[in-house]
Formats: sequence, C-alpha cells, structure tokens
Amino acid sequence: MSNNMIGFLENVGRDAALRHASREQLLLAMQDGQLAPAQRTAVLSNSRAAIDALLGTDDTLYCSNFPAKPPKKAPGKKPGKAPPKKKPAKIETLSAGKAPRH
Repeated sequence: MSNNMIGFLENVGRDAALRHASREQLLLAMQDGQLAPAQRTAVLSNSRAAIDALLGTDDTLYCSNFPAKPPKKAPGKKPGKAPPKKKPAKIETLSAGKAPRH
C-alpha cells in the first residue's frame, strides 16, 4: 500500500468539497493523487472491506465517549431550631478589702 492512498483519504477527510463530491470529482482527485487502479476501485466501491484490505487492517477499533456526570450536590442544611444562645457569664469584680461571695 502506498502513502498516496493514506494521503488521499486524509485530504478527503479535511476537504468538505471532497467529502461530499460526486463520482467524477473523486475520479479527478484520484488522478491528481496518483492512486493506483486497485486503490481507485476500492474508494469508488464504497466498500469498507475493500479499503481495509488495501490498508492491511484486520481489526476495527471502536471508541465511545460518555459525558461526565455532574457532581452530586451535598444535602442542604434544613432550617431547624437554632442552637440556644449562651448567656454571658457574670464577671465578679473584687473590690479592695472585700471577699468574694460563695
């Protein structure tokens, strides 16, 4: 298999005009790309198996992309009873000469 076949297929994939080209336009592009007759037949046959045979691929690899799941939200706090407010502690001051009360 020549590099011409790979280059031609890459060009077809890049160029929207070639991707949706008519048979005649593909023939002209293949002549410009200097594809061999067997390669032209494989491309024009619309047969994946024919192209795979020319490229020498035996297996097909499939890949799937799955969207990421959004993260779960943490459970929200339910409005409930507010914790009781603490009363400020009494501060006793000691005056000179007075003993603290118990």
